[in-house]
Amino acid sequence: MWLILGTTQFVLATTSDVSLAVNHVDKTYHTTLSTVIHKAPRALFELLTSYDQLNNYSRLIEKSSLLADGNLLLQLKACFTFICFNKKQVLKINVSGYTITGTILPEKSDFSSGQLQWTITEYDNYSHIEFSSSITPKFWIPPFIGPLFIKHKLKEEALYSIEQIEKN
Repeated sequence: MWLILGTTQFVLATTSDVSLAVNHVDKTYHTTLSTVIHKAPRALFELLTSYDQLNNYSRLIEKSSLLADGNLLLQLKACFTFICFNKKQVLKINVSGYTITGTILPEKSDFSSGQLQWTITEYDNYSHIEFSSSITPKFWIPPFIGPLFIKHKLKEEALYSIEQIEKN
């Protein structure tokens, strides 16, 4: 999820309720998302902390499981036409109230660094969610087409995940 020096930014809003941006700076991808989910905060929190079922809400996650040491293993798969990438991401999870933070463990992952954070607050009996991530892959990504593909995939999957979460 990287390559190409410099900064690029794409912002996508499918409705007035969704704000989504993906930035690529040097080798790191930064994502921010803000939206209202039509679920009570407790229900949304329970979905996001059902660690062995995260693949139900994201097509990028083939399998997710909580490891014996308490870390979260995500087996990821992303395809572009006929080429697929299978990658592993291991996160140290920290939960404080309705904030979930995952820090990538580089020695166990295909990513050299990264952090993801979900913060849920109540909004008119629903949930307002703020998501942010910064991820730097260890693997090589082809210049020009690679970063564009990754940005597109991250946007597409974020919107898909919102739809799936609201259905469950």
